[in-house]
Amino acid sequence: MEPTEIAGYRVVRQIGAGGMGQVFLVEHPRLPRRDALKLLDAGVSRSADFKARFQREADMLAQFNHPNVVTLYDRGEVDGRLWITMEYVDGTDAAALLTEQAPLDPELALTLISGTGAALDYAWRKSRVTHRDVKPANILVGLDNIDGVPQLESVKLADFGIAKAAGEATSLTSTGMTVGTMQYVSPEAIEGLNLDNRADLYSLGCTAFHLLTGRPPYAGTSITALLSAHLTQIPPRASDVAPHLPAAVDGVVAKALMKNPNDRYGSCAEFVDALHAAVARDTDPAFARTMTAATLPPVPSAKWPRVLAIAAAVLAVVIGGAALGLYLTHDGGSDRTSVVATTSSAHSTTVASRSTTSSAPATPDIQETLVTPTVTVEETVPTATQSAPYEGMPCDVAEFNTTSTDGTLYCSAMDGAWRDKTNQTRPAVQRGAPCSEPGARARIQATDSISTCSPDSSGGYSWQD
Repeated sequence: MEPTEIAGYRVVRQIGAGGMGQVFLVEHPRLPRRDALKLLDAGVSRSADFKARFQREADMLAQFNHPNVVTLYDRGEVDGRLWITMEYVDGTDAAALLTEQAPLDPELALTLISGTGAALDYAWRKSRVTHRDVKPANILVGLDNIDGVPQLESVKLADFGIAKAAGEATSLTSTGMTVGTMQYVSPEAIEGLNLDNRADLYSLGCTAFHLLTGRPPYAGTSITALLSAHLTQIPPRASDVAPHLPAAVDGVVAKALMKNPNDRYGSCAEFVDALHAAVARDTDPAFARTMTAATLPPVPSAKWPRVLAIAAAVLAVVIGGAALGLYLTHDGGSDRTSVVATTSSAHSTTVASRSTTSSAPATPDIQETLVTPTVTVEETVPTATQSAPYEGMPCDVAEFNTTSTDGTLYCSAMDGAWRDKTNQTRPAVQRGAPCSEPGARARIQATDSISTCSPDSSGGYSWQD
């Protein structure tokens, strides 16, 4: 029998279930808000080891405050069962979108990858924590119903359930991983090595490959086959699997999926910026014409400058099944969902890829002839005089991955702001290492932070914050 109240929260309905417990949509006892409450079974709640892990997960998540991370509200124990409440994301997830239509529209895929990358970089920067289970099913897509039409509202990374601090080794046998998880796991995680943010970057690269091409880079049907592939096989070219993608995407994804972490990007931000630049070289317009959706009203929002095109892509996937109400629960690798559908009528419109001119960062040398199709895109060009950009100044979607007139700044698609560009021409550096170019800037190794060559206490120059 389904409970009507848990720890003071009124149960609205069950929205998920698995081997470890249940997830309920609940109403907060004092606030006008609905939360997701995860209630664990009594058996696992009695395990001292599991209880410690569960509480550690809650304590870690409670310190996170980021728009792309599911927010934790409270935890406790009732009638011998552990529970945790967190943000309820009303929408769907990337895995569900892929089951409806694969591959995803590139604009939608890039939005999901960008949000996930921002969450991973934040967790690493704030607490040196790695997620260790990055995959489409853990990328939640919040939808808001505006005048009866679903609009993309948020992208949030869920389930830090096997996340660990830097320096802790991974045991794959103890984390309940399945074939679904192994499609995205890094080689160093397979080998049980100490992990850093580049392991999550590898998983994000696998996820990006799946979203953009419609299949994971390695498609083995057994855990053994997948482990071997991640350790020894070269992934296929993304443009071979999905010919509508520009060949420039191949090198970007290949760098993210390098076996040696030192050969990958230093942060998810670097990967996302490179991917945006590569995709901006135009997808096949014939593919763009197949991405049809309901006609969407304009949505003025600084937070989501691309919401119109992206929401159209979301609708192209969920139309006919409409907006899904979902919260994901992790039960040892099994992802189960409860869906509430609201149907809406649809009209046809075309979602075309935006065309810009930009240079992608250096990537592994993949020789291939790129034939760029001609795409006509109608854009409204502002007539107002724009002031010269400065670092941190917001930039518009039409400016993504472009460079300022003086060549010192670029418009980052990761956070929609102008960022220093001079660091891109230099290799990553170690904080405190000597330098010989006063005022020069470079990215700090294994982070997305920028260092400046500045005077130090020894009378020389070193890389400093």
